[in-house]
Amino acid sequence: MVIEKDVKAVEAYTLSGMIKLKGFVKNGLDSSTLINLIVVFDSKKDELKQRGFTFPPHTFFCHKVSRAEVIGILINRHNFKPEEAYESFNKLLSQFDLQIIERRDTDEIFEKQVEEANNKVVQKFNKSKLKIGEKDIVIIGGFLREKVNFVHSDDEGFLKTCEELGLNIIPTPITHSQKEKDIKSWMSKRKS
Repeated sequence: MVIEKDVKAVEAYTLSGMIKLKGFVKNGLDSSTLINLIVVFDSKKDELKQRGFTFPPHTFFCHKVSRAEVIGILINRHNFKPEEAYESFNKLLSQFDLQIIERRDTDEIFEKQVEEANNKVVQKFNKSKLKIGEKDIVIIGGFLREKVNFVHSDDEGFLKTCEELGLNIIPTPITHSQKEKDIKSWMSKRKS
């Protein structure tokens, strides 16, 4: 004998984008790190776990302005076809569940702090090559607003500016940067 029960409808609501992630480690990835993940590591989680990247409950963030730069570099420097570049970037977004930081009107406050911090870094080390560009200022400003815990990059000016702002930095290991340079060199020889 089958007993029939009344089934009540259940409604679930989510507050997408409004949840504060307490206790989570937030990793901010700059454009150079995104490119390394696509070109050098081929976006494989297992390989990255071996190199110290951790996964949920840790989350990864990148800024929306990085997208165009990453895709452009993949096409122009790494000889990706446009569709391959877009597909690789989208694969990275999905595999790492990358959270995209979008620029807001209120980010001007954070971007001003970044610009001031970068000026201090340039003066402190007396190196003009540590000056970061407009997009880097926007990216770091977004990281500040989102309270990113760790910033991954291989750009010295970017890292020193983050450090000046009190953000934890994780430089891309030299061997990984060297792999990227070797690949670039190999690709340019192949192109000629």
